[in-house]
Amino acid sequence: MNPVARSLVRQALNLLDGERALERLETMPFRDEGFGFDRFGLEREAFWGAYLGARLLYRYWFRVRSTGHEHLPRTGRAILASNHSGLLPFDGAMITCDLLERLSPPRSLRAIVDHFAFAMPWIGLFMQRTGQVPGTSRNFADLLRQDELVLVFPEGARGIVKPYRERYRLKKFNVGFVELAIEHEAPIVPVAVVGAEEQAPILFGSKRLGRRLGVPILPVTPTFPLLGPLGLIPYPVRYDIAYGEPIWLHKEYPRKAAQDPAVVQAIAKRIQERVQGMVDIGLELRNGRRSPALSGPRQ
Repeated sequence: MNPVARSLVRQALNLLDGERALERLETMPFRDEGFGFDRFGLEREAFWGAYLGARLLYRYWFRVRSTGHEHLPRTGRAILASNHSGLLPFDGAMITCDLLERLSPPRSLRAIVDHFAFAMPWIGLFMQRTGQVPGTSRNFADLLRQDELVLVFPEGARGIVKPYRERYRLKKFNVGFVELAIEHEAPIVPVAVVGAEEQAPILFGSKRLGRRLGVPILPVTPTFPLLGPLGLIPYPVRYDIAYGEPIWLHKEYPRKAAQDPAVVQAIAKRIQERVQGMVDIGLELRNGRRSPALSGPRQ
């Protein structure tokens, strides 16, 4: 963003929320490497501008409810491991927005994203400026060394393209985040999102169409690609987000365990089961089959 655009974002925040709100956002940790960017390309004003847009969805479209904020660290590194769904990554945007809305001081959330997304014109730059990072082990490790909060979707692309008949049944977790959690002594905070499965019910996926468009697979929904770009507009479903108790793997396993495939696969399965259990509880609460008292404290 040029200086004028950065100034406009700040003016918009002042106009909408007041000077104190801008001062609060400025307490968000930010490592300027020069020219207003950090080493991964995050630009603070671009991040805030995206937040102004995302919070309209957060408050009025998805009407997000969230619990478990006491489990989120206010300082230091951590990995947030969440289920993933919904065709487009509105779940990641809503989790990021929730941390800005509910944490004090607010913290940015750095999402690990597949490489193909950064190859898309304009989209890749937008993602970079708003804090998302290409998914390499080196990038992931560097974020943890900088004591960032890192969001990972261990299901990968499999999560967002699973058909509606398999909704809320998590796909097998990848293991890279487990290895890095042990090596860098980072707690893993399990995250469950309920609602995103309904925002874009997927009928099936086409690898052939996906290859033509430069993506691994093209999901087909009742409205996309039939209605073109308009078919990507998510349905106005309610989101429920829950953060679970941190898992401190480095207190259970020596660092060398990160190099043992059997160990890390077993841990990934254990964390998948934890997230699946949280999702199941969220569904029961949404459907009125469980007392809120059994889900832990609400904020």
